[in-house]
Amino acid sequence: MMAEAPSRPAVLVLGMHRSGTSAFTRVLALQGLALPSKLLVPLPANPRGYWESRAVTLLDDRILRAAGRSWRDPRPPVPALLTPERRERFAAEALRILQDELPGEAPFILKDPRICRLMWFWEPVLHAFGARPMVVMPVRNPIEAARSLTEREGLGMAEGLLLWLGHVLAAERGSRHLPRAVVHYDDLLADWRGLLAQLGVAFRRETALETEAFLSPALRHHEAGTDALLRDPGVPTPIKRVYAELRRAPAESGLDPAPFDAAAAWLEAAVSDAPAGAGA
Repeated sequence: MMAEAPSRPAVLVLGMHRSGTSAFTRVLALQGLALPSKLLVPLPANPRGYWESRAVTLLDDRILRAAGRSWRDPRPPVPALLTPERRERFAAEALRILQDELPGEAPFILKDPRICRLMWFWEPVLHAFGARPMVVMPVRNPIEAARSLTEREGLGMAEGLLLWLGHVLAAERGSRHLPRAVVHYDDLLADWRGLLAQLGVAFRRETALETEAFLSPALRHHEAGTDALLRDPGVPTPIKRVYAELRRAPAESGLDPAPFDAAAAWLEAAVSDAPAGAGA
């Protein structure tokens, strides 16, 4: 007997740290999508909340370490470092988390920036859970994201830019075969109703005021325009080309893979001398 195709929609929010992933996740949740039941508590670095499962975040950190990396390492993880037995244990733990925190049949959101680089792990787990993944890629100007990381984590600008690129490249490559859309932090703050309409998500009138209040101007820090990015000699050309393609693409993403593949080759050469787990 053939297994039934997964039918429960799962919206994966795949974006770099400090790129509006929390804000976009909260806006989707206010329109009725389910969130995990045991969320990370708000912290001074993100007082409005992260809107992601604490258990998923802790698990993802462990998987990254087992794959020779950390969240601060821009290089791709190495799945081959996980023995089949260890990978199976991680998958069983991930499935238990989903079953515990996301019961029922409602469409749900799964968000943790680390998942950008762990799609090879999470996609089969989601299928085992009976979920049908689709991807939203929140994107923020890499200068803004890197500046925010400099303030929060003490990373240098060059390190933050490489980390931005590593996450974006992993998210793009890991989602090429899935339904996906690119959304921009600027557009979310400027016209969240219009952005949701482009995505085919009906906004709930009963939560409109709460959504407006959540997306206050106070969310915007480290603002930098696209022109400033393109003129900045400190930003490597592959990063500029990737961001330009992301800005060009419509919400229903028809991304050209060429700039992403070229940037991946450039990044591999740029970080090839770094020790395993750099930045841990």
